[in-house]
Amino acid sequence: MKRSVLIFFLLLQCIFSVYGQADAKKDKLLKLAKENNGLVKLNSKTYSQFTEGKRNYGLVVLLTALNDRFKCIPCREFDSEYKLVASSFQKTQDPSRVFFGYLDFEDGQAIYQQLGLQTAPNVFYFPPSKASARREPERYDLAKSGFLAETFASFLSRQINAPVPVNRPIDFFKLGIKVLIGLGVVAALKLLYPYFGFIIQHKNTWAAFSIITILVMTSGHMWNRIRNPPYVMPGQNGQINYVASGFQQQLGMESQIVASIYGVLAFSVVSLAYAVPSFDDKFRQRFGVYVWSIAIFVVFSCLVNLFRLKNAAYPFKILF
Repeated sequence: MKRSVLIFFLLLQCIFSVYGQADAKKDKLLKLAKENNGLVKLNSKTYSQFTEGKRNYGLVVLLTALNDRFKCIPCREFDSEYKLVASSFQKTQDPSRVFFGYLDFEDGQAIYQQLGLQTAPNVFYFPPSKASARREPERYDLAKSGFLAETFASFLSRQINAPVPVNRPIDFFKLGIKVLIGLGVVAALKLLYPYFGFIIQHKNTWAAFSIITILVMTSGHMWNRIRNPPYVMPGQNGQINYVASGFQQQLGMESQIVASIYGVLAFSVVSLAYAVPSFDDKFRQRFGVYVWSIAIFVVFSCLVNLFRLKNAAYPFKILF
């Protein structure tokens, strides 16, 4: 009986010891982050200390090489963006969820060798983990995603399932330049309005603007702006694919093709409805009807064919 009680208390002591170590590491990180505007400077020892074992916090680590003798231009470009995200997150209500550390090559050559890194900068996110569970860090692909703080913050938001703000300081010089340019544009418009104001007030101007806006929006332009898909995609045997199969994805060139087809169809319909009836000669009217009707028929066949490329199971076609 005494032996069972002793084992029970030993287990409790081990559990509390693990939790105490995790809380001690978190408290230390919180103190270091507050002292350095959200950044925690690491070396080989503290890197291992804060990334191994139990973690009741997330940790982002930037492995960089800022010394002038390394001439690492990407390191310097990303350094300011990384500091901006760290300082912005430090001002949130709960900055202890994620800490931002950085390890310079001169302070952590052993870690570089351990990870097999030969280039810099590198960014890793270490999610919270239990003492017995080993979770591999998530790597932020700088070559693919770029160096902007907003893109990096978006990556972290997906990892922690919470918004990561980016609070850029106001650049008053650029703001002043924009204000001056805006005032100049307003003054120029005021001077030119008596000569070109009729263009703005003309109904055809607004009709053209409306049609162009509709064509851009129905072509998938907003989807491209949100998802940022590739412009074209390499296919088999060195061919280039301009249309992505399926309705869950599209290419940049594809939306331009769709907009062009819709534009030709819209122009053909408008010409058939307004331009052709204005002809005085009956022969010209008849010829115009034939030309624009054939144009609508052929271009709409192209649109149906494009739909078949997106959905191979679609059984119908018009000309091809």
